[in-house]
Amino acid sequence: MHICASVLLASIFVFKLVIVGPPLKRSPGLPTLLPEFILRLLYNFAWKIWIVEIVSSLLWLWAISASMTGVGFVAALSPEIWSTVLFGTQFGHVWIIRSTIGLILGSSLWLIAARRSRMSYPEILPAALAMAQLVSLAWTGHAAADVGPYGSVHLANDAAHLAVAAFWPGGLVPLAALLLPLLKSKQAALSRTTAQVIRRFSISSLIAVAILWLTGLINSFFLVGSIQALLTGTYGQILLCKVVLFLSMVGFGAWNLFVLKPKLAIDIPAKNFTCQEPATHSLLRNVLWEIGFGTVIIMIVAILGITPPTMR
Repeated sequence: MHICASVLLASIFVFKLVIVGPPLKRSPGLPTLLPEFILRLLYNFAWKIWIVEIVSSLLWLWAISASMTGVGFVAALSPEIWSTVLFGTQFGHVWIIRSTIGLILGSSLWLIAARRSRMSYPEILPAALAMAQLVSLAWTGHAAADVGPYGSVHLANDAAHLAVAAFWPGGLVPLAALLLPLLKSKQAALSRTTAQVIRRFSISSLIAVAILWLTGLINSFFLVGSIQALLTGTYGQILLCKVVLFLSMVGFGAWNLFVLKPKLAIDIPAKNFTCQEPATHSLLRNVLWEIGFGTVIIMIVAILGITPPTMR
């Protein structure tokens, strides 16, 4: 739950600043529906995800405290235990840093929402904070425990793997939220802008998939080490399930890119807008399938995080 919240929170700002921002600036005659929707997505959805992230972070600390001390969950609520975990372990130090970032992020969201600013520069701060929270998860995983000569490389690679996840698959959620109002609107200008957004998202997704595949291979080298370990070890078999789901997501993405996206023309007359509705419906359906696969993948990532790697 915490990993999902961290990815989604970062993806909201990435989608707004990188994917949606440029098309909005190039469309001065755009109807008010899309900009208002983006603001609503940023201020309302981000707030909800931020709350989930904070609550899940506390639950995570509670579970870790019980696990490290070997006591029950009720006994793990002891202030002495929490103090020992927070100030005496690497996880505790990272948790304090991430929580501090999270509180600053929440404050910045409140300030931006209070001002209702439409300028892009105030959003850079929460975007940077959300990305920092996501990337810092690398310091709570197996890479942070790698004391080998290439431990820093492993850690940097894991951090890059997490950062790219905010573009894809994390960006699929705001993309789906963007497609929903499109299906309810008959405005050709809105459709053209959405087609530009989908084009930009497709390009960023291709780059993200390539980087995720590369960083995933490097992580596998550090944590699995061999084909035999991948096929016979518990960690490797769980990782194979993740790879299969990842390839399934790539298959849906390829369908969207090569079959559906060409049907969403950027320049269309208003009277022909309805011709694109079937393609938009199909695109939304595939994106929802990708989100489902992505959610299961994140669950598998959580399982991998508590499974001893084959190389250890």
